Amino acid sequence: MTKKIFLPIILAFASLFVFLVTGVTSVKADTLNYTVGADLPDNQIEKSGSYFDLKVTPGQSQNLTIKINNKDSVSHHYEVSVNRGLTNSNGVIDYSTHGSSVNDNLAYNIESLVTSPQDVEVDANTTKLVTVHLDSPKENFSGIILGGIRVQEITATPKAAKKGIHINNEYAYVIGLELRQNSDKIKPKLNLGDINEKQVNYYNYVAANLINPTPSIIDNLSVNATVKNSSGKEVYKQNKTGLSMAPNSNFDYLIGSPKQTLKAGTYELILDAKAGTSAWHFDRKFTVTTQTVKKLAKTSIVKNASPEPNYLLIAFIIAIVLVMILVTLAYRNKYIKKH
Repeated sequence: MTKKIFLPIILAFASLFVFLVTGVTSVKADTLNYTVGADLPDNQIEKSGSYFDLKVTPGQSQNLTIKINNKDSVSHHYEVSVNRGLTNSNGVIDYSTHGSSVNDNLAYNIESLVTSPQDVEVDANTTKLVTVHLDSPKENFSGIILGGIRVQEITATPKAAKKGIHINNEYAYVIGLELRQNSDKIKPKLNLGDINEKQVNYYNYVAANLINPTPSIIDNLSVNATVKNSSGKEVYKQNKTGLSMAPNSNFDYLIGSPKQTLKAGTYELILDAKAGTSAWHFDRKFTVTTQTVKKLAKTSIVKNASPEPNYLLIAFIIAIVLVMILVTLAYRNKYIKKH
């Protein structure tokens, strides 16, 4: 009799628990309902490419055309912007930011040579041609000027929040835009900038700022870095391969372990980098101050490294126990009355 009472109840609560957990953790990615393509002009260098690789002359002006195909049953607005190529913290060339700060060694910012960001409306089930006007530099330049034409759907109102966790990812198409006047090769250079203790996503790292001062892409870059303390003992080691750097850009190469933070003191960074036949070696000391350690400790997640309790699981267990107690009491009262 008791088994007949408890079994359906336990199964029901187990099903409820699975439903709750699934509802909280499931994330559904949005599906893009549009496509983007490029109409390559006559001065295209890479004829089989899907991006703009243009040979330009001083003072040349031309219109570049891209196609936005809205496959949805309603019209949509799209932001079309030309963004300068940057290097993000993962060592990947990135075109997602418009209006970023300009380095002193950047001769030409591609964003100042083209049409300002524009709002383009495309009717339902329609392909629209969009024009981006380009004015090439009036002077001769070496290397390449790098950017990307980024197309992203504009959402007028945020989507209604669903129960549990809802992640609204933003997706965009990017068509590369590369300008050059000749095919001369520029010898790659790599400089080491500031070294400091930096916090990323609440974890502390040694950030070694790597700088590409040339108007050329550094591709297939590998970096091996070691951090030693004042006694010469290795405290961090970080090796990465397959990195890329945009022309005239920099990024923080992060070295460290999420489970460890540095104490105040003097350290030594030994960093070796290689791209093709070019190699660079840096050996420099840096200091982590007591003030920096205290400041980062306030927001560091390392001190709270223990996992948070699963409150949903605890609530489920408590509910099961309460139901079992209530059913037991009800069954006992019914049994007592019969006898």
